[in-house]
Amino acid sequence: MLTGDGRLKVLDFGLAKLKPELVAGGASETTRLATQSLTQGQAVVGTPWYMSPEQAAGRPVDHRSDIFSLGVVLYEMACGRRPFGGDTALSVISSIIKDSPAPLSEVKRDVPPALDRIVTRALAKDPAQRHQSALELLNDLQQVQVLTVSVRVVSNLVRAVARSRWTRRLALAAGLVALIAGGAWYWRSGRNGAQRLHPAPLRFQTTKLTTASGIEQYPSLLPDGKWLLYAGQETGNRDIYLLSTSGQKSINLTADSPADDDEPAASPDGERIAFRSGREGGGIFVMGRTGEGVRRVTPVGVTAAFNPAWSPKGDEIAYTTENVQLTPFNWEGPSELWVVNVNTGEQRKLGVDNAVQANWSPHGHRIAYVARAVSLNRTTTRVMDIYTIPARGGEPVQATQHDAADWSPAWAPDGRYLYFVSDRGGSMNLWRVSIDEVSGRPIGEPEPLITPAPFLAHPSISADGRRIAYTAKVETRNIQKLTLDPATATVKGEPTWVTTGSGTWANPDPSQDGESVVAYSTDQPEGDIYIIRSDRTRQLTSGPAVDRLPRWSPDGKWVAFFSTRGDALAVWKIRSDGSDLRQVARAPSVYPVWSPDGNRMAVNSARKAAGGQDQITCILDPNRAWQEQRPQELPLPGEALRPFSAQDWSPDGTRLAGQIGVTSGAKGIVIYTFASRIYERVTDFGEWPAWLPDSRRVLFVTGGKEYWVVDTGTKQKEKVFSVARDVIGPARLTRDGRAAFFPRRVTEADIYLLTFEE
Repeated sequence: MLTGDGRLKVLDFGLAKLKPELVAGGASETTRLATQSLTQGQAVVGTPWYMSPEQAAGRPVDHRSDIFSLGVVLYEMACGRRPFGGDTALSVISSIIKDSPAPLSEVKRDVPPALDRIVTRALAKDPAQRHQSALELLNDLQQVQVLTVSVRVVSNLVRAVARSRWTRRLALAAGLVALIAGGAWYWRSGRNGAQRLHPAPLRFQTTKLTTASGIEQYPSLLPDGKWLLYAGQETGNRDIYLLSTSGQKSINLTADSPADDDEPAASPDGERIAFRSGREGGGIFVMGRTGEGVRRVTPVGVTAAFNPAWSPKGDEIAYTTENVQLTPFNWEGPSELWVVNVNTGEQRKLGVDNAVQANWSPHGHRIAYVARAVSLNRTTTRVMDIYTIPARGGEPVQATQHDAADWSPAWAPDGRYLYFVSDRGGSMNLWRVSIDEVSGRPIGEPEPLITPAPFLAHPSISADGRRIAYTAKVETRNIQKLTLDPATATVKGEPTWVTTGSGTWANPDPSQDGESVVAYSTDQPEGDIYIIRSDRTRQLTSGPAVDRLPRWSPDGKWVAFFSTRGDALAVWKIRSDGSDLRQVARAPSVYPVWSPDGNRMAVNSARKAAGGQDQITCILDPNRAWQEQRPQELPLPGEALRPFSAQDWSPDGTRLAGQIGVTSGAKGIVIYTFASRIYERVTDFGEWPAWLPDSRRVLFVTGGKEYWVVDTGTKQKEKVFSVARDVIGPARLTRDGRAAFFPRRVTEADIYLLTFEE
C-alpha cells in the first residue's frame, strides 16, 4: 500500500500470526501475549496459488518460502497470469509441487530476460536453489536497474492486467505490488534515490606500459598486480617479456629460443608461466616465473594448441585448437576445447567444437570461451558470443547474445562479473556482464567500460580486481600495387600505395585495365563495398548486411560478392553503377569465381553429409536468377585435400586454383582440372592463389608475409616478395599480369593498464 506521505507498506505479506484473545488487564499486556504460528510443519494453510512447494506439501518452511511467494507475485505482475493453476485448491497445490511454469519470456515477449531469470530462480522447487535472502533478491533487482526498467514495464503490466478479466481494483493492486520491487531500492537509496536511476559510472585511469614499435599483446597480470607478462617482437621473433607495472625496463624471458613464443598466462600463484610456443612443432609449454625450466605440457604431436588458461588450483590448463590474436573474425574452425593436466600430460576434451579463447572461472566451476554464433550456412560469419561450460563437461550456457562480435572473456576474481571485448558500441572496447559463476547464467544486461583504446583486446585482471591490463591496437589496412614481369614472374621495384590514411580495406580486386579497384571496408561495423580510383572513391553497397570479397566480372560491368543480406550467407552481384542488385547463388555460398568469359561462376557451398557437412564447389550461370539455377557440383576431392575452396579460374578456362581450407591458415594450393575431374596438390603451404596469364603459374601468399609463385606443371616454387613486420593479404592480378593489388596491414599494439579509482 502507498501511504499519503509517499511511503510504501507491505501489508499481510504471506500469513499473519494469530494472537489469543486479549486477556483482561488492558492494552499494556498485549505486548506480552504469545503468538501462534500458522505455518508449522504438517499444516497446510494459506492461499493456495501463492504457496511454496514445501508449504503445499506440509513440510517445514523458512524465509525462503516467502521468497517463492514473492516470485509468484512477480510472475503474475509481469504477464497477467499466475504461474500455477487448477480448478480446485488441490489441483493448484499439485501443480505447485510438480509443474514448472512457462518462462516469462514465452508468455510475454517484452519482459526483460534478466527479470525472467530472477523470477525463475525465485520459483525454484528446491529452497536451496532460490535466493537465500531478501537482500540477495534485492541485489539482483538492483543489478538489472529495476527502476529504469520498471517504469516502462509496470505501465505495460498494469495495462495488460486491466485488459484481463480481473477487476479494476485488482489491476491497480497488481500495479502497486510492482512498485515494491523498484520502491524498495528507491527508499533504501534515500529520498533522492530517483535521481540515481542508473548505476554510477565506473571511474578509472589508464596508463600506457609499452612503447616499442610493432605488436605487444597478450598481457597477463601476476596476482599481486605489480608485474605482468606480455608477448612482444622487439628481437624479430616473438618472445615472452616480464614487466613491472611501475614502468621499468622489460625482461625477455625466452631470448634463448629462436622459436616464436606467445600468449603467456601467469599461474594462480604467480610462480609459473604457461605459453604457446613454436618450438618442437608447436604446443603449450610451461616455465618458471623468470624463464627457467621450460618443459612441454601438451603431448608430443599435439601442435594445434593455443591461448592457455590455468585452472584456479594450478593443476590443469585449458586450451583451444584454433588461434585468435588481434583479428577475431579470421579463425576458421572447428576449434575444440581441451584440458591438459600440467603434471601428467593427461588430456580430456570438453564437448564443444566451436570454441576459442578459453578462460577458467576463479572458483573452478566453469570455463568461458568464444563461439562463432553461426557458420557458413547461416546468416553471417562475423558474429561471436561468449559461452561458459562446466569445467568437468556438460551443457554450455550462453553469456552474451548480441548482433556484434563478443570475444576475449576474462573473469573477475570474485566470479561476479565476466569481462569481455565487444564492438556492440561501434568500436572494440571493454564490457562486463554480471554472472552467476555456478550456473553460468548472466544476471542483468552488459555494461560498457569505455577506454581510450580504438581497438581493445586480451583483458587480464589482477587478483584484487582493481587493475585490468589490456592490448590497445591501432591498425591501418591500405591497398598497394606491385609491378610484375609476367614473363619471369619477378617483382619490379617496391610496391606503391593505392590508398592511404586510416581506412581499413580488404580483398581488393582490380579491373582488367587496372584503373579501378573494388574492395570492402573492414571499418567497424565492417562490410560495405567501394570502387576506388585515383581521383575518387565511390560506395557501391550499404546497409546492415556484411558484404565481402568483391570480384569484378571480366567485362567490368558487374561486381560479385558474398553477403549476409537475405535469409542466409549467399553470393550476390551488382552493376558497377550501383544498380540491379541480384542474388546469384543459393545459400549457403561464398567466394564467387568468374570464368574468363563471364558466362560461368564457381561458388563454394556446403552440403549435409554423414557426421556433419561437406564443402563443395558448384558451377552455375551468373546471368540467371538464383531460383532458375541448376548448379553443377564438382566431385569431392580426396580426404587429404578437403575442404577445397576455389579461388581463381585459369585464363584458358580449363582449371580452377584453390586451397585446402576456407580462410587464412590454409594448408596448400590445389588445382582442379575440368577435363580429367582430378584435383592435384601443388604446394603444402599457402593460400589465395591467383593465375598468371600463362595459365600455368600461380601467385599465392603464405603466412601474411610472403608471395610465392608455383609452376603447376613442375611444382617448382619461388619466393618473389616478402615483408618483415607488416601483414600482406591476398593478391589479385590484372589481366595482363603486370600488376598485383593487395592489402597491407600495418599494426601497432601496446599494453595499457586500467586502474579503478577508490
